[in-house]
Amino acid sequence: MRKSFAYWSFVCCCAVWFVGDQATFGADLPKSRITNAKNKTESIEIRDFEVRVDNKTAGTHRLTIKSEGDTNEVAFQTDVKFDFIVYAYVFKFRGTEVWRDGRLEHSDIRCEDGGKKRAMALKTDGEIQQISFNGKSIPAKSQCVMSTAYWRLPCEELRDKPLAIVDVDSGVTRSASLSVVGPTTITTSGRSLTCLHFKIDGPSPAELWFDEHDRLVRQKSVEQGHHMELRLKDIRIAKDDK
Repeated sequence: MRKSFAYWSFVCCCAVWFVGDQATFGADLPKSRITNAKNKTESIEIRDFEVRVDNKTAGTHRLTIKSEGDTNEVAFQTDVKFDFIVYAYVFKFRGTEVWRDGRLEHSDIRCEDGGKKRAMALKTDGEIQQISFNGKSIPAKSQCVMSTAYWRLPCEELRDKPLAIVDVDSGVTRSASLSVVGPTTITTSGRSLTCLHFKIDGPSPAELWFDEHDRLVRQKSVEQGHHMELRLKDIRIAKDDK
C-alpha cells in the first residue's frame, strides 16, 4: 500500500454466515423499508470502528451505508491523531463511494494527511471510466472494480481473478489479487461474529475480514513500519426520521 503513514481507506466480499442465533449481529441486521411503488427496499447501516496504531487507540472510522436494491452508497468519516515524541500526527478522511451490481461505479475521496490535502474522484459511464487526482486526469489501464477503501469486496464472480483497483491515495490503477485464508470468529461488543478472512496484495496489501453482508469487520496492514488496524465496535441501523 503505497500510502502516507496513517491512511485507512479500507474500506471489502464473499459468502459467509453468522454463527449462533440471536446472539450475533445477524439478529440486528438489516431492517429495511419500502421506498417506492416498485417495492425496492432501502436500509441505512452505520458501522463504527476503532483505529489502532501499533496496538494503541488512535482514532475512529465510520461507514454509513445506504442500500437500495443492487446499489450501495457508503460515506466515510475517519479521524486519527497519533502522538509521536516530537509532534502529533493528524489524519482526516472523508468521502463517498457508489457501488452497483457488486462493483465500484463512483468515488469521491478527500483527505488531510499531516497538513497535506489530497482529492481523488472516479466516475463510470458505461464502459468509460474517468479518474482524477488533485484535479488532474489520470488514465486508467483498465476499468476498476474496487478501490483501496476496502469497505466491501466485489461480486463473487470477480474474486478469483486479478482485480483492477484504484489507489485512493494516488488515483493510479493497479492489479491486485485476493486469497482466502478461511473462516474465523471475531468477538466484538460481547458477540461472536463468523467472518471470512482474506489477504489482498497489490497497491495496498492487507488482511481483511468480511461478514455475510460483504462488508468490512476488521482490517490489518503495515504502513511505513507501523502496524495499523481497524476493529469493528458497533453496527446499528440508522433511525428513519421521516
